[in-house]
Amino acid sequence: MGRAQLRWNPLDPGNPFVCMDVIVANSGAYIERQGEVGFEFRKPVTLKAMLDTGASFTVISKIWARNCKLFQTGPDTKRTVLGGTIDCGDHAGSISFPGTNLRGYDPIRIVSADFHMERNFACIIGIDVLRKWKITFDGESKLVTIED
Repeated sequence: MGRAQLRWNPLDPGNPFVCMDVIVANSGAYIERQGEVGFEFRKPVTLKAMLDTGASFTVISKIWARNCKLFQTGPDTKRTVLGGTIDCGDHAGSISFPGTNLRGYDPIRIVSADFHMERNFACIIGIDVLRKWKITFDGESKLVTIED
């Protein structure tokens, strides 16, 4: 069973969200198939991801998805979110959690969208992943514990 603990303080402007490191990449099967025909992929990069219990799905910055050539499964579609309607891409990829022993997911559906003026994170981990975990928020110690 995997476990991770994250420090969080909503009153600290340098750490206002529950964030963790993630690696988002193309699925292993896709990389293997493309490698057979000679394509190469960039080495995966570690990103900051915010845990968001209000997000239905995992979302990654559209700029990051393009730069790392995350496989898009269809054309952009409009989605309605709290702030309005945005264009989103659907991708097939993988997500892992470096520095923890939490299980990664490959393949997983990932949505890309523009992150306007957000500088604390480039990914949102939504309910599609969070529902697989037991998450405990300890307000007194400002500690979040995740178990899968």
